[in-house]
Amino acid sequence: MKITFFSDIRSKIYIIILSFFSAWSQAQNINLDSIKINVQNENSEFYYEKLIYKFKFDPTSLSDEEVKNLYYGKNFSKYRTYFFDPDYLDFMKSISQKNWKKTINYGEKYLVKDPTNTEVLTYILLAYEKKDKEAPNYGLYAAQSKTLLNYIMQNGDGKTKETAFKVNSVGEVYLIAGILGKNIRTFKRTSTMQKDGTIDEFSKGDEKIYFKVFENIENFTKP
Repeated sequence: MKITFFSDIRSKIYIIILSFFSAWSQAQNINLDSIKINVQNENSEFYYEKLIYKFKFDPTSLSDEEVKNLYYGKNFSKYRTYFFDPDYLDFMKSISQKNWKKTINYGEKYLVKDPTNTEVLTYILLAYEKKDKEAPNYGLYAAQSKTLLNYIMQNGDGKTKETAFKVNSVGEVYLIAGILGKNIRTFKRTSTMQKDGTIDEFSKGDEKIYFKVFENIENFTKP
């Protein structure tokens, strides 16, 4: 896909989503071991299926603690996807072709498998903006995207490795950077592997921005 195309539509996306951000706050540690226990325990208030149900029908009712377990608990649930998922690839292709009807269809199909993917939610918002802003799903996806992105950006500032923005996919790295007005495709990228994911440092002159991606090698291979 051409960088120039995505540069062209990024501004449209950010106009849509920037309007609903809350103020950002200090970064917090994400304890994946604790989250794994929470989301896999059927008796826990943070059991993943309970959180997904609330997210699908009333995302604004989720507490910060519920959002944390929902978003970062994905990789411990049945909703973990892999990088070369054909529905995801079809979705991204439809965006490059500006086929908004297919973008909605492929995106909604993919969200069945990966309902908390903020990149997909945001591009679907763009597609609905182009096709049918009055559709009921437009408001739902806006609320879902707001809920997740607010939490991510309230719990990181990207200024250091310790306070890196913490996301679940590489696509979401570029989404968050774009929200911040950073075209990190023009930055130098340095990656450091860790036990639970990768720290990506993007640098350009004296400017640096850090992301932590909670993905492992299994995400790049078909289940």
